[in-house]
Amino acid sequence: MSSERTAALFGAALRPRLALVAGGSQHPGSDAAPTMAALGWCAEFVDTLRLAVAGGLKSEGSGFRAVAPDDRTGQRVKGERVRLLARCGYLARHASGLVVATEDGHEALRLAEAAGPGVLHDEADVMASVRKARRTRQWDSHAGQDAHALPVLPGGGEERRRLAVARKGTERAAVEAEKTRKRIEALMRRARIRDRRETSREAAREAERAAPRRCCRGVWPLDWRCGECRELAARGIEDFPALPPGDSDSRTQQDHDNHTEGHTDMAGKRPIPVKRITGFLLHATTRGQVYTIVKEGGRDEPWIVVSPDGERIAHPSAINDDPSAGDIRDIVGAHAEGNPVPGHPGDSERAADGVAAPEVQTGESADGSDADEAADIPASADAYNTPTPTRAVALDIRETKWVAECDRHGPVSTALSKYGDPVADVSAAFVYTSRNEADDAVRLHLYRHAAQDTDAMTPDDIDATQSLNFSRDQWRALGWLREGKVRETADGFTAFDISSDKADVSAKINKQRVPGLWLAGFVMVYAVAPGVRAFALTDDGEHALRQWSQAMRIGAVTEPKKDTKHMAAKDGPYRWLSAGDTWPGEVKAAQAAADAETKGEAEAAALRKAEEERAALKAATPTAGEIAVTDALGREDLDDNAAALLSAAYIGHVITRYRPGATSVRLDEGSNDDERHVSRTYNVNGVEKPITAEADDTLSTIPANLTDATADTWHALCTLVDKRYGVYWLDLQAAMDAGRAALAMLNHH
Repeated sequence: MSSERTAALFGAALRPRLALVAGGSQHPGSDAAPTMAALGWCAEFVDTLRLAVAGGLKSEGSGFRAVAPDDRTGQRVKGERVRLLARCGYLARHASGLVVATEDGHEALRLAEAAGPGVLHDEADVMASVRKARRTRQWDSHAGQDAHALPVLPGGGEERRRLAVARKGTERAAVEAEKTRKRIEALMRRARIRDRRETSREAAREAERAAPRRCCRGVWPLDWRCGECRELAARGIEDFPALPPGDSDSRTQQDHDNHTEGHTDMAGKRPIPVKRITGFLLHATTRGQVYTIVKEGGRDEPWIVVSPDGERIAHPSAINDDPSAGDIRDIVGAHAEGNPVPGHPGDSERAADGVAAPEVQTGESADGSDADEAADIPASADAYNTPTPTRAVALDIRETKWVAECDRHGPVSTALSKYGDPVADVSAAFVYTSRNEADDAVRLHLYRHAAQDTDAMTPDDIDATQSLNFSRDQWRALGWLREGKVRETADGFTAFDISSDKADVSAKINKQRVPGLWLAGFVMVYAVAPGVRAFALTDDGEHALRQWSQAMRIGAVTEPKKDTKHMAAKDGPYRWLSAGDTWPGEVKAAQAAADAETKGEAEAAALRKAEEERAALKAATPTAGEIAVTDALGREDLDDNAAALLSAAYIGHVITRYRPGATSVRLDEGSNDDERHVSRTYNVNGVEKPITAEADDTLSTIPANLTDATADTWHALCTLVDKRYGVYWLDLQAAMDAGRAALAMLNHH
């Protein structure tokens, strides 16, 4: 059979398995060249990806090495190249130790092979652009720099994952912002409560001081007199001799209040004057004892009351770093009387508020709502928990269906089958009826990961694996079947593209080997076209291959020289295409599959063409916002700042019309310092693209108006300003919002 006929007959067989499962590629063949040109790859990246697709790339210690299907090691593969492709979503580590291609990797390899070597760049140029991309993200980690060093596949799984992560991050930021706002409001409410409390106390003291009273000179002992009398006595002015000390209880409450300046919160009915000595030192005096209020640790430390014998008593509350005199009197008075002190050095500011809470309840807050809301202030921050890689997830709101998910099987979380294997679609995962069952499966899966990380197997696992007794040829065939490389035709069974370092290498498979594995229940058969069959592993086959490979790595089993004939799990014998045997309906099903694939490709092409036409029509039609900005730019009464805002908004409308996914643009200066033009566009993932010719022509019809005179106005709309090199990054959404605000002001006036 000629090579042309073989290529035509086995065209479907050479496609990646993921593409066959998906029922068609994401990109048409005509888009392969521009897509690969935009990715900016070199031939070495394609070779590495092809090696991973063939199952011949394995991690070894701190590096990577090519391996043959019979476990013979080949040459080393550059680790930096593998890490770049892995962190951009094209490769992923498998539990078996192999580095395998993801869905994006399969699609990228298909595009590279369809586009040909003409669109690939030189490796030196590609690595130079990679280093440049890393330098632009110097604030990020090495993994983060590598993740943005290469463009991700447009519309691929990695791009969808990053968009989902960005959305979740935005949602989390909004939740945290709301929590912060509530905390700030609670703190402000508590501050208002303190302000009202202190204001009320100060007003009460001022009212008592201003109240009319008789002079106490010459009537009471000197220690009982008012401050004015004590000051006159200190200056030697004495009108009447002081009486000897008498019983304090003989005085009326009114007389007591008169000579204490209204201070009712004193120990033993003696006033407790509080005097500021320096900016960070106050004295409180009672019974001839001086208490010190000081900041022991410096400016940022809280105030503390220290007794005359050096005991640290408690922290008074402070507003604007000014300690409350009322709290100081309460603390000093309680300590002097031997009563419980309201607050201790280790207590928080909330403890001091708790002492004065009855005052708020008795009338300091008119509505009482602030005091109630202040009690809702959280005492501490939320705890941080590290999520486990495997978890149970509910499929419905009533939580009657559960599946297990794991993060260690690819760049995104993957649902698991009943054997703990990752599945491409959650509909293929094993469904549990309760969370307890799903949690049990999660624990077993985590135990298996731990065992695989250490290459450990239980004795029961080893006994079950020894009963498989696969030969080297059977084990190799199972690996090819899992990768979707085996096809059956009238000429027999053939495995395609099995070499890890050479392209288009095929191998014939013994006629009895694949049917024997099928009879044992390890293999599934598919009719992909008339006269062509494809194969895949069943759940039992996946489990058996994984267990046997692990047992081989740790030397727990020995391979027989001949194929093992396993117990039959099928009722009927296998029907060979080479003998002209088919199952009922196979030809019809194969033809229907081929027709469906052709029809799907035609419908996809028609849909793409319709979308391209709609996109072209939309890009050629100015939006209402763009028209409004254009009309406003033509007004004669427009000042320079408004013109700058409207020009920035015009750039945003035009760019997003021609490239809907753009979020920012790069502005470069021309020969004139006041001449600025758009050169590049960026999407939410930072993917850089040159401005389209249509958008450039549209923008050139109106002056930029982004001058140095209005820099303060339009620089605020930029995410980054580099005046030294004359480069600016304009946020398109901020520019359009500013334009709408400017239009509203113009229409108002």
